[in-house]
Amino acid sequence: MSCVSNQALRVAENFSSIALRMVSSWSSLEGKPCMQDAADAASSAMVSVIGLDSDKVQMLCDAANEEVGDSEKVQIANYLCPGNYAVSGGVKGIEVVEAKAKSFKARMTVRLAVAGAFHTSFMEPAVSRLETALAATQIKIPRIPVISNVDAQPHSDPDTIKKILACQVTSPVQWELTVKTLLEKGLKKGYELGPGKVIAGIVKRLDKTAAIENGGA
Repeated sequence: MSCVSNQALRVAENFSSIALRMVSSWSSLEGKPCMQDAADAASSAMVSVIGLDSDKVQMLCDAANEEVGDSEKVQIANYLCPGNYAVSGGVKGIEVVEAKAKSFKARMTVRLAVAGAFHTSFMEPAVSRLETALAATQIKIPRIPVISNVDAQPHSDPDTIKKILACQVTSPVQWELTVKTLLEKGLKKGYELGPGKVIAGIVKRLDKTAAIENGGA
């Protein structure tokens, strides 16, 4: 079974050349940087919380949200792997998460060098323009399963894939569940393309017997 994430859509043969151009350049639709516009619309940030399970990180977010206003609230944005979850939200909310993390027994927090609170409602302004681009894009039925990072399930219906691509902008990345889905469906060997062995490390934390080969840069 192939391990395919949403990002692989930009190279998959089942997409037309129009789709390839759309996916690679949607962030600057209509001459305006969609994601940057959304990031600039509010003071926001992201932080990785290391050493807690997802339930504890959610409790940490809930505690932080009790101390900030609606525009500063935080949420889990990336369920990466056990012990490593990214939180996105308003800067004040993120600062509270960092201040409270130790009291929840987190090993550490790492502020991420990103422009905004990605995979949260903070990115909502970018969605409509992406939906417009997707509506004008032909997406064919995939020849291989495409596992969505939104619900960690395979999808093949083009209209559903378009909806999920738009939904991913404001939805948390379910990478941990995506890997579990692949393993449950019989993944025997995976290939990590590019420098480093981050994905291999994540998969090994979920299943030490999984074989992941690194393709290098």
